[in-house]
Parts: sequence; C-alpha cells; structure tokens
Amino acid sequence: MPDSLLGIQPIFNRQRAIVAYELLFRSPAGGFDDDPVDAESATVQVILNAFIELGVERLGRDKRLFLNMNETLLNSELIQTLPPKRVVLEILETVRVTPELVATAQRLVEQGFVLALDDFVYTPEWDPLLALARIIKFDVLGVDRAAIAAKIAALPAGHRLHLLAEKVETAEQFRDCLELGFDLFQGYYLARPQIISGHRPPANRLQALHLLARLQDDEIGLMEVEQLISRDVTLSYRLLRFIGNAAISQGRPLHTLRQAITLVGLHTIRQWAALLILGSMEGVNPYSFTRALTYALFCQIVGERHFPEERDRLFTAGLFANLDEILLIPLREALEPLPLGQMIKGAILRYEGLLGCVLLQAKQIEDGEQIPNATLPGVGGEQLAVYFLEAFARARALQHEIECSASR
Repeated sequence: MPDSLLGIQPIFNRQRAIVAYELLFRSPAGGFDDDPVDAESATVQVILNAFIELGVERLGRDKRLFLNMNETLLNSELIQTLPPKRVVLEILETVRVTPELVATAQRLVEQGFVLALDDFVYTPEWDPLLALARIIKFDVLGVDRAAIAAKIAALPAGHRLHLLAEKVETAEQFRDCLELGFDLFQGYYLARPQIISGHRPPANRLQALHLLARLQDDEIGLMEVEQLISRDVTLSYRLLRFIGNAAISQGRPLHTLRQAITLVGLHTIRQWAALLILGSMEGVNPYSFTRALTYALFCQIVGERHFPEERDRLFTAGLFANLDEILLIPLREALEPLPLGQMIKGAILRYEGLLGCVLLQAKQIEDGEQIPNATLPGVGGEQLAVYFLEAFARARALQHEIECSASR
C-alpha cells in the first residue's frame, strides 16, 4: 500500500492558471499542517519526501515549488541538494533579520533560487530582504479589505515584487484581492491540497551497518565506494535521486553513480551515504538518532576547524559513539563485527587519543560538566560548547530526513 508522503497545493495567477505549487507537511493525523509545532523538521520531511522518495519530476511538471525555510535550513547543506530553478524558498515570518541571514539570502539568489517572504508585515528591519525577494505572501483569511490594503500601502516603493494572497477561501476574497493588485493566489476557494503518495523501499540492518562502517574507512578510494554503493540498490537509488536534483540544476544530468560521486566529491558522498544508511534502520528511538548525529557533527566541526587531517576519522568516531543506544546492545558488542580501525574503536570504548578526547568533551558538554581546556590544545571550553550547540542545531534539521528515508 502506498505511503501518503506530502501535500501539494496549486498557486494561481490572475487568469486562474496554475503557475506554481506549495509543498505542505502532512501530519501524522493525516491533515495538512500550515503551522506545525516543529516547522524546521516538517520542512526537512517535506524535502526528503519530495526530492528523494518521489522525485521532483513527479511534482508540478515544470512549475516552481514553494518550501518553508527558517534560518537553520537556509544555512544548511540540505539547500544545496535542491534544484534552484524549480524552488522558491519561502522565508518564515519568525526569522530574525541579521547581516548573516541577508548574506545567506544574497548567495542563494545568486545561485538561482527565488525568495518569498511569508505572512509578511512590513517593518524597516526587513528592507535588506525586500531588496532580494521577488514574492510577498499575505495571509488574507479573516482580514478585511481595508486592512489588506493598508498592509500593501505600507510596503516601501522601488521594489519589483509579486503579491501573493494565501488562504483565499471565498469568491469575495478573490475578487477583493484582484482589485487590490495581487498577482498570485492560493487557497481553498481555488484548490484544496492534494495528497501525493509513493512507496519506500526496505533495507537490511546488518548489511547496512557493515556498509556504513566500510564507507567511513579513511583509506577507501573512489572505485571501492562506487562498488560498495552499487551493490545496495536501495542506497544507489536514494543517492542518485538526491544528488540528481543538484546535477540537473547545473545542467549536468547524471547517468552513472560515478558521475554522482565525481560531482559532489568523495567526502560528501560518504557522509550522505552514512545518513541514508542510518535512516534505513527500523525501530530506532528518534532521540538516539539525534544524539548520534550531534556527536558526529560536533566531532566533524572540531576536526574541520582545528584538526583537518583527522576530520573524517572524527566524524566516524562520533557517528558510532552511541551505537549501543541505536542497536540496544552493549557498545563493545555493537562495534565487534564492524571493520573499524583500532584507533576509532579505542576512542569510542576507552576515550583514547585525540579522537577519544573529542568524544569525551562531547560527553562532558552534554552532561553539563566543567570542560578542562588543557585536553584539546588551542580550543577553549566555551568554544567547544558553541560547537556542540551548532552540531545539535544541524542534527535536528537532519533528524526527520533520516527517519523519513528509513523503510517502514
């Protein structure tokens, strides 16, 4: 039986022709949630379902696809997997407009993404983003004509913006919005969201663990990575789907797995494979997933910024450091059958060496203990705590992606 993966709602122009679609989170209860409690995780789930499970070619033909975005997602690597010419990044009204956010928005526009501002109410702090956005969304549900007109009048002159009226539910609302100069329209009066369904393929847990461990070996080369991934049809399919979105956006359609690896690089392909393999395991506590990812990303951040030669081994050590929680067996027993080097196993089991020291710092930060500065030369305790928070934020953004790519 197909899985109900997401919702899709048309967006119309003034002639009532469909010009775009918004991708909507489908809640566990079966409804479409315009304002989920965890908007970030909801968007990650939508992205995974739309661009990996279903494939962008099934969605809206050649029309633009609107996706909700907060600060974390705008800065995440996940954005780089999306096809810029097909996606409108809908910046939520809850974001804080900072110089860093504006710089990120500028970079995304230069890459070809269209920016929209959601549920917009003008204040001067939004001026830098208004200069970059092409679409402004106004929620017109329960708002009278005069109030809508006042919101439009408050917009500063000089910006070439398309106005989109969302939650248009009556003929009168539609007529008012036409007369007020709106260009785009979305709501139940015009079309209700439709469910998009698909199937998720299964995966073998033990085989996946061995594959995951082998892919993290720092001695592995491109040809072996290609061979290992090629043996797992499910993993090959998911990776080609995921990387294919970025390739098509660059005018470089993929025909082979080697092309995909060459396009994104060996380091990136190994990390994305790790995420998708972890996501193939059934019955794992979501908290354990988040914790494993946080440790892996924390170790990776420390490696990238202070010990670049150990970056990959640090990521691997962090990824497997809490494997006992994922498999619900003792850690030594969980690691025993895996082809991990003694350096990594010693770090995980006994906190040996640099890798073990970084893992110990992660545990101390998580437990709220005092961090001894001397254990990592040149890296202060406060700095490590900031790295851990950064890793946790990135892990949360990936959590639902991992869960949704798992077989069910």
